Amino acid sequence: MSTVTNQLRVSRTIRADPDTLFQVWTDPQKLMHWWRQEGEGWAFAGASVDLRVGGRYRLSMTAPDGKTHVAVEVTRETEPPLRLFFTWDWGNPENRVGDTLVTVEFKEAGDNRTEVVLTHERFVDSARMGRHEQGWSELLRLLERTVA
Repeated sequence: MSTVTNQLRVSRTIRADPDTLFQVWTDPQKLMHWWRQEGEGWAFAGASVDLRVGGRYRLSMTAPDGKTHVAVEVTRETEPPLRLFFTWDWGNPENRVGDTLVTVEFKEAGDNRTEVVLTHERFVDSARMGRHEQGWSELLRLLERTVA
């Protein structure tokens, strides 16, 4: 039996250096300013970050209906301030996407700008992949607003 591999990629060039963006992505005190979805009623609900290989990484946001969505991750590789590589899934069984992988790269783009490139792969359900593409795009916009 074979599985279908689906991959999405989103990117955004942000006026900030890679070190700043890496810190804002990995520091729970900074994540609280942007880790949620756009739209009325979404809120940050907590984060714990262990960047050691094998370390746990949990990010939470609360939806307008009051339901908390928790992403559960395991760090696979960290190369500060250029790259993060981790597993990705949701804690709630109804939202699970399986054994997926996320790579976040922070590439210098000159003039104190950085291209943030996020690749999320190993989706077996293309419908969930599409929703994640929308979510990651929103998060990159919120990240940009936070460092602006």
